[in-house]
Amino acid sequence: MSQPSIALIFNPAARGEKARRFRESLGQLGMECTLLETTGPGSASTLAAQAIRDGYRTIVASGGDGTVNEVVNGLAKVRDGLGQVQLGILPLGTMNVFARELGIPLPARRAWETVRLGQARAVDLPLAKLQTADGQAERYFVQMAGAGLDGDAVGGVSIALKKKIGPLAYLFSTLAALKAKPPRLTATWDGGSALGEWMCVGNGRFFGGPHVLFPNAKLNDGRLDLCVFPRINPGLVSRGVVSMALGQIGDWPGAEHYRMSELTIDGPAGTRVQADGEFIGTLPLRITLRPRALKVLVPAGK
Repeated sequence: MSQPSIALIFNPAARGEKARRFRESLGQLGMECTLLETTGPGSASTLAAQAIRDGYRTIVASGGDGTVNEVVNGLAKVRDGLGQVQLGILPLGTMNVFARELGIPLPARRAWETVRLGQARAVDLPLAKLQTADGQAERYFVQMAGAGLDGDAVGGVSIALKKKIGPLAYLFSTLAALKAKPPRLTATWDGGSALGEWMCVGNGRFFGGPHVLFPNAKLNDGRLDLCVFPRINPGLVSRGVVSMALGQIGDWPGAEHYRMSELTIDGPAGTRVQADGEFIGTLPLRITLRPRALKVLVPAGK
């Protein structure tokens, strides 16, 4: 029997109703693809890289945005890996922001139909260079990255609390971050600069779910979208949360918007940075862009 052309990377310990229903369907999916189980943080990247070397041409990330991020970084580890494969997504996470951006159905069965029958769409892939505990490192991201408030909210979240109450854990972490003095950040790019206390860089439009923070962003336009919040305090954040609830986060009070192909964000040493909902390191941060470097399976016509 010939090897399936699809490798599906999944976390066997994933919790939640969507994950439970997905596990119930694994027997059937196993006839159409090779199932690869993660064993801990970072293992999805290793599995993705090995899947390319083993000859798979469609590699599916089943999970949330963090899993997608790990798989994409695994693909990029292999020489010309991004050019050899197409990425499929089964959105089993809490937010699934990148899947929403691409128009991928959130129900697992319909998402699997997209893997089987969808079309490949080439999207831009941003690359972040920043500081980590092991020195300077590089990390690709697919949807957005942020320095300041969201970096602290993600980097300071309690994993145990997250397992218990899900996304609400980020609310508690954000409230804790607001008690600290916000950092003074500087963004610079060819022909421009900006100052602020919180900065977010978008590849797509959405932030934190189906909320538009970058209204002019497109995944394949060769541009990054920068949103700068000049001041951060509990009052402004409260008003911003209301805007988010109304689906108008792009109208966050005082937010400034810029577009560029690459940029640098600098600020106090130790200022946290998150990408795709995961803590990835600290400032200084340099972001460049690989135009249309990632091929993702989306519903036909998207």
